[in-house]
Amino acid sequence: MGKFKLDTTKLYHFLRIVAALLLALIFGGVILYIAGFNPLQAYKLIFKGAFGGGKAFLTTLIYATPLLFTGLSFIVARHANILNLGIEGQLYAGAMTSALLGAYVTVLPKVIHLPLVLAAGALAGGLYAALAAFLKVKYGANEVITTIMMNYMATLFCSYLVAYPLKNDQGLTQTERIAETAQLGRLVKDHSLSQAILFALVLIVVVNFVFKNSRFGYRARACGGNRLAAETAGINSGRITIQTMFLSGAISGLCGGLLVCGTYFRFITNFSSGFGFEGVAVATLAAFNPIALILSGILWGGIKSGASVVNRIASVPMDVISLIQALVVILVAAPRLMDKLLAPLKKFLVKGGRSV
Repeated sequence: MGKFKLDTTKLYHFLRIVAALLLALIFGGVILYIAGFNPLQAYKLIFKGAFGGGKAFLTTLIYATPLLFTGLSFIVARHANILNLGIEGQLYAGAMTSALLGAYVTVLPKVIHLPLVLAAGALAGGLYAALAAFLKVKYGANEVITTIMMNYMATLFCSYLVAYPLKNDQGLTQTERIAETAQLGRLVKDHSLSQAILFALVLIVVVNFVFKNSRFGYRARACGGNRLAAETAGINSGRITIQTMFLSGAISGLCGGLLVCGTYFRFITNFSSGFGFEGVAVATLAAFNPIALILSGILWGGIKSGASVVNRIASVPMDVISLIQALVVILVAAPRLMDKLLAPLKKFLVKGGRSV
């Protein structure tokens, strides 16, 4: 058999993430112990609630589905060195748009109605994100500030709509139920997991291909790597910024539309538990790699799914689980800290790469 060169740099980066996860679990175990809980029992219940059977895994996928979209949305923008922190607002914009078209447009067949509703949600999220990009390109507005503020604008405006003009007949702060022609089917019989997970997986593969193999992907990565050099090479960085943000926001808006069409069947105020912000954490855990995002999203969804089980059985507060999640993100997002802790391993792998 011929020899091949092992990519020791990628191997080290993978091992660094694994080490960060293990370290977070150790610190989390200490916190659980100090709080008066048995760490081993808690972790066992979390794993059982997340992956301990078919139904448990399907529930994990329910939690993971919106995180795959929002994580991908953040990764897309980051490819062009843009921090899109307005994913939550774009999610709301897409969800409200899809809910309105789904509930009040009832004369179309499903083959037209459902794609129209989802496309409109994606368009709404994309345009909302592109507005922040336009302000950055045209007036130099910092996208971090504008996208964060636009989150409040979208969520509060949607809350106003369902509390007043769009309040349903029962007086609840939600829109009317969308038509059956706008509803997405279930993936598994007798389980609430919708087909949205398939959209997420296909979209991840497509986005990964586009950014690695298309002219647009190359230009976006060039602007993300060195904007001045990209402009010197003739790339219109302003146009790429707006296009990339539109794509990022469209993914978030599609997520909102799929949640309306496949999970809630209406827009419900405060339907998101912070999917937009959690997507940033999931993207960070995946090292901003679209394919790794699949594992990262499932892991994060598993923690959320298992947390509900350990909270119910062992009475472990959800805040403690959230703290463990925060530790995971902090350690993964601190590569220099992990590099110091793993200095011998890095020296062996990266500097002394071997043929296998």
